[in-house]
Amino acid sequence: MVAIQRTFLGMRVWPTSMLKPYFPFIISGTTAYFLFNWVAVKLKDDPTDKWTEIVNIVRDASEKQKVKNEAADWYAAQIAKKEGKQ
Repeated sequence: MVAIQRTFLGMRVWPTSMLKPYFPFIISGTTAYFLFNWVAVKLKDDPTDKWTEIVNIVRDASEKQKVKNEAADWYAAQIAKKEGKQ
């Protein structure tokens, strides 16, 4: 009876599971992935995010400017009515 020699690219191969030799790498890789993801989410949810604050300030200023423009138009219309009567 002839024994079967397991080879892969000319190298002798022993039957073993993939989990045994790669177990530490699988654990450390998944741990690093989830920790980096957790840190990224925490950094994105920063309450002192200056750019979000700037955008909110600009939006508020735009709303105030609309009210100022309406008031200026009303004032100009009142002046025009007064000048038209005199």
